[in-house]
Amino acid sequence: MYIAGIDIGTTSICLIVTNAEDGRVMRIASTKNDAALPSKEFWERTQQADRIVQLVQSLIEECQDDWEDVRAIGISCQMHGVLYISKEGKAVSPLVTWQDGRGELLLESGRSYATELSELTGFDLHTGYGLVTHYYLTKQGNLPGGAVKLCTIGDYVAMQLCNEKTPRIDSTNAASIGLFTLPNRQFDKEQLIAAGMDAEFLPELVHHTAIAGDTADGKKVLWAIGDNQASFLGAVSSFHGTLLVNIGTGSQVSVYSPAYFESPHLETRPFMDGGYLLVGASLSGGKSYELLEQFFREVCSTFGLLDDRSFYETMNRLAEEALEESVPTLKVGTQFYGTREHPHWTGSIEGIRPNNFNPQQLIVGFLHGILDELDGFTKCLPAELQEQLTRLAVSGNGIRKNRAMQQLASIKWQLPLMFPRVKEEAAFGAAIHAAVGSGLYSDYAEALQWMQKSDSDDR
Repeated sequence: MYIAGIDIGTTSICLIVTNAEDGRVMRIASTKNDAALPSKEFWERTQQADRIVQLVQSLIEECQDDWEDVRAIGISCQMHGVLYISKEGKAVSPLVTWQDGRGELLLESGRSYATELSELTGFDLHTGYGLVTHYYLTKQGNLPGGAVKLCTIGDYVAMQLCNEKTPRIDSTNAASIGLFTLPNRQFDKEQLIAAGMDAEFLPELVHHTAIAGDTADGKKVLWAIGDNQASFLGAVSSFHGTLLVNIGTGSQVSVYSPAYFESPHLETRPFMDGGYLLVGASLSGGKSYELLEQFFREVCSTFGLLDDRSFYETMNRLAEEALEESVPTLKVGTQFYGTREHPHWTGSIEGIRPNNFNPQQLIVGFLHGILDELDGFTKCLPAELQEQLTRLAVSGNGIRKNRAMQQLASIKWQLPLMFPRVKEEAAFGAAIHAAVGSGLYSDYAEALQWMQKSDSDDR
């Protein structure tokens, strides 16, 4: 019996087909997410929703040899973003992604849209959150014509796979678009209406393992879950005692908590089993490391030395060599893209000395800076959860392909490092979710026991 998991990322889309009995990966198909639309404004970040559906369908075609045995399909998707749907169930807007900056534009009052909505509602909201986007469009009088509902891109893909016309939203994604209350897991419609928005645009909430419908060939499709929750599910062998460090375009740390907990520096996100993930999310990560690679590339280009090779392999090697030297480390603040709490913060480089002002130490300083920000989040966890941590699971290409980053992470958290068996953690987590939602397993603990046990190395 096979299960499929689909992960709709910002830059790539992945489909994985797994054997539900032991988690063996039968097939992996992935493609670049080329649905990005040209930005009309410097702050605009949008993608064409129907192009994403086409890419998913092309991946399904690529897996046709195994598709007949697939019983159910789980979906995970990039969080926070939204698009608008017509009554016929079709997209009438692009997907406005989590990277969109319109929420930081200023009103006549001098406050940003995100700040004003936060003050009006009492919720901590940021640019890129779906309901901040909805607030901006409402204030501008620019809601898409024909729109009756908003939803996430994962919900939209689920709708198209099973020809459903009305979107619904899992609490893991609902919490990411804003104005969502915990622990009772409901949209705060009163505050939304008081802020001048129409609550009728909100999709109906579904909880845990809700089925969206069946495909034309009889596969059950589940409503999408957040990629953070899916990645955690796909990366760990047990919820308890694991610190997950993910470094991709951005970066974050995630720890499971069975009980509700609040911290001003952590996001408390609903998990599919009724528990929570405590998450410290940074806008830095691979994006900051990419900025450094671009800097080196520009320097070489300026001096006429540039070729077509990627610099990452050389940067990683130089970092490993630099870790063997006893040289004072550059202190790099990698908040080049701000933080969620302080969008206008900038990066910094401190502690420059004659013996450390070189490419090797600059690279190491960047790696330290990325991890230091994440470590600051872990220090905000409840003491009892910190004491229970026994494993450091790492995911995302930003750390998976960088041995120096791995070495620094293990030292920083003083925990043994473990890689998820399947590197497509979010897609694999979506498949585990589908195995539970379709009734193959009674709960996630049982699903993990079987689907994370394969001895094969799928990395």
